[in-house]
Amino acid sequence: MHMFSQMTSNLVKQMKIVKVTKNHKSEFQVPLIAKKGEIVEGQERETKWEGWLWCRNSSGVHGWVPKTYLESTSESGQFQFLDDYNTRELTVTEGEEVIALEEESGWVWVRTTLGEEGWIPLENLQDLNDKPNSIPDLI
Repeated sequence: MHMFSQMTSNLVKQMKIVKVTKNHKSEFQVPLIAKKGEIVEGQERETKWEGWLWCRNSSGVHGWVPKTYLESTSESGQFQFLDDYNTRELTVTEGEEVIALEEESGWVWVRTTLGEEGWIPLENLQDLNDKPNSIPDLI
């Protein structure tokens, strides 16, 4: 099984502590925050992660939103939120430990030790129960 697929299935089952294996810097200063039922404009854009739409709310704030959080409306290019959502990305540093709360389309919603919450790429995380293949077992 692919390492990230295995980790995804582990993260979805329960909250757990994971380790940041690669720095991630948030590219967005202002997150798009939406309430269930809110309408946004959305469009497909090229991205390395499948399952996301680039959306803009009525205030002009942009952000990536998982398609699973949206349903198409009768208006072309408009979508309605099925649940509350926040596009906030976190800036994290390699070696940091965070709590994985939700996995979605290649990203994980995490909580830091300081209580901050936001999205970081799944590929930047390692389940602490998984040992990297490149480090010999010293125990």
